[in-house]
Amino acid sequence: MAELRDDEIYDRQADLCQVFSNPKRLKLLELLKDGGEHTVSQLQETTDLPQSTVSRHLQLMRDRGVVHKRDDGVHSHYALSDDRIATGMELMREILFDQLEDDHHVPPVEH
Repeated sequence: MAELRDDEIYDRQADLCQVFSNPKRLKLLELLKDGGEHTVSQLQETTDLPQSTVSRHLQLMRDRGVVHKRDDGVHSHYALSDDRIATGMELMREILFDQLEDDHHVPPVEH
């Protein structure tokens, strides 16, 4: 692995964290957490998001290394690139639920 400066690591970490800052992407990632592969059509049907939206978000997540794609003829199958992503999502969700339960440190949602 190439040696990175702290600033470069923080920049890359922030870039990766942006993947998890969009509710639509979180919904897609939640579906991919089962460890299986899903086609764009399957994800689109389950989320009721337009196909173009699903494809755009999958491409961004692929560019960030969060999901990988396997082409099978006409269909592309997507899956998480690393099981630790699912673990990280679960940890974030646990923290959120703990905060909601304690009713503190939960800022209002900004759109």
